Amino acid sequence: MKREWIYPKEWLEIHPYTATNGIDLYYTELANRLYGECRTAGIDDHTLRKVCLYAAAYMEDTVSEGGLWCAFTEENRRLYGRTLPFYTTGDDYMAGEVNEEDVRFIVWNTLCLHAREEKGHGAYVNPMEERVSDIAGEIYATLAEEYETAPENGRMSEVFNGYRDAAEAERKLTWLAAHTYLTEPSMSPYVDRMSPQDKYIMPTGPHALFLHEWIDLLRGGDGGEWRNVEGLYFTQPQPDEGTREQCRRMYEKFIAGTEGRTIHYIDGYEGLRGFLTKTMGWPDDDDHTLPQLRAYRDFALMAEPEKGMLIARDVCRYIADPENPLYNKEEAATGAFRMLTVPMACPPDLLTRCIKEGWLPDAAFPDGEGRETVQRDLDFIARHALLYYYRGD
Repeated sequence: MKREWIYPKEWLEIHPYTATNGIDLYYTELANRLYGECRTAGIDDHTLRKVCLYAAAYMEDTVSEGGLWCAFTEENRRLYGRTLPFYTTGDDYMAGEVNEEDVRFIVWNTLCLHAREEKGHGAYVNPMEERVSDIAGEIYATLAEEYETAPENGRMSEVFNGYRDAAEAERKLTWLAAHTYLTEPSMSPYVDRMSPQDKYIMPTGPHALFLHEWIDLLRGGDGGEWRNVEGLYFTQPQPDEGTREQCRRMYEKFIAGTEGRTIHYIDGYEGLRGFLTKTMGWPDDDDHTLPQLRAYRDFALMAEPEKGMLIARDVCRYIADPENPLYNKEEAATGAFRMLTVPMACPPDLLTRCIKEGWLPDAAFPDGEGRETVQRDLDFIARHALLYYYRGD
């Protein structure tokens, strides 16, 4: 089948400016070369176009010292002590140059998005799949060949030095939030529903970073004049004293009824109803005992003095807390991974606790492989897949 050309218009869609020059045409031609040379099976044409555009943009970013990839790897080292999620970087890995491991991540990141678009949030691509390494190998060979002569794009190296006016700041921040080669894959399902202010409070990119976190990384920790953009460096609203007192009382009742434990596991709705009425003192009627939860088979309740109590549904079998009588290793082997990737499958505070305590030891990729890799990258997988549903409050 004859392939359509990738046009400069598509290249501009992942850039913070509106007119092309000769350098943009070079990288558009590079994307077309990658697109024309890739022969790996198992990837649809739309996804392949995106992979090739993103790979060319990664090359441009690296050559031009645009800072996106450096910010990503810097944050990964800060969070996890290694350069990349999933992939080991050996002695031949050269920071600041193009690397095959980097291209693998870009390919995987793009394939993962399109798997979710086609099959829903539960879909996931194993980063060790052969097609990921095959596509990356083909692309990297071309990038390595072009690297020494590829032109620097000065416009990309100066993007976040500052802005002339509010309109330019808005354009650059919108690009960073949802249209770079690193952030578009995560935000494309949401971008049509985002208001201008939403981009400040919605984490974006592989690590689910807020825009002000991206800005600080790109500027070496100094937001500079970007701190003047209204809403960018937001603060979370704090509950009033009445709400805080209500949360404290709820927490105290909770731990009084669980012998001091902050997490409690309940089998079945009738058990939940009994806990709510007898331990928490809620009225025993359908207006207060959550009858809409009758269909669920188990409940994990968690209390914090600042937030009160949360209820998670149908995750108890997956949580290897020594105090959890409902944990089922066999069910966890096939079900625990969804806690990391399906929005609202598990409240973020409980998921964070499970990851911190090592209570998801059975989680593996949906194909049953890679348990060791998943265990090493639990927090990254949750950030990457859940975004606001993990890092939001």
